Amino acid sequence: MKAKRNKRIVNLRLDEEIVEKLDRISSKLLTSRSELIRQSLTIYLMLLENIGFYFKPSAITNVDVYEERNAINVDLGNMSSLTIFVTSYSGIGELKHDKLKINLDLVAETMARQVIIEALCRFVEPLAIMISTSNDLDYSLKFLKALKNEISKHCKARIILASYEPFFAQKSTSASCTVIGLRDLSIKNIPQRGDKIYLIGKPMSGLEFLDNKELAVSIKTVKKLTEMVKKGKLSSIFPVKSGGIIEIANYAASIAGGKAKLNYDSNGGPVTSVIVTSSNDIKNSEFREIGEIL
Repeated sequence: MKAKRNKRIVNLRLDEEIVEKLDRISSKLLTSRSELIRQSLTIYLMLLENIGFYFKPSAITNVDVYEERNAINVDLGNMSSLTIFVTSYSGIGELKHDKLKINLDLVAETMARQVIIEALCRFVEPLAIMISTSNDLDYSLKFLKALKNEISKHCKARIILASYEPFFAQKSTSASCTVIGLRDLSIKNIPQRGDKIYLIGKPMSGLEFLDNKELAVSIKTVKKLTEMVKKGKLSSIFPVKSGGIIEIANYAASIAGGKAKLNYDSNGGPVTSVIVTSSNDIKNSEFREIGEIL
């Protein structure tokens, strides 16, 4: 049975510009204005609880907010930003209509892996992770427990079940993670024209990944690669996702003001590989040269 929550109606006045922004974002997310406000307040209050000692909104003016692929960044000054990114899965789990029937613990392990690798490649330290599902409470809590167990192996982010709603008695798994973290702006992905593009790991998805997990790039390896970016030994690092190698290589090239020339292509999955760029020749069996930025 779904737990009941006491709710109160609160009236507030907002600037027209904020209301228009709320409507624009809620339309993109296919949610209501009220639900977006509730989620925004939840995130804001969580931030005050976790980083309130140096996150002081009243002292911030002319806040720079910018998009970056599936993330929003809020510049806090002092070479740091608040980064929020989302990852979601559907049709993968233990329910009747799931297209891919796998243990929920494995779903949580895979999602945690994606969250950590994406955070590493963005130089973000996760502070909080909000879970939303379209499933019933018991199933949602089971997933939450499994995800907490996996995330705790890599970071100390606070993880909460922000919402659950079994829409139309849905019989397939649907879950999303909203990750809120601090980004170190003193470290940046800065691919350059002339950089060579290297692939680490194997782009895979679905059953191919489940059957060949040992071929995927490891979190340990990604940590080493991000350290190489920090030390200037690599220009940049990006995770390969469902858009495949061409999509992420073109994104890296666009930052450099050039275009990607590739001799290899493959679709991706739950971050089973990453690309790095470097102006130096890398002689390492883990690094597969797949092109360059012209």
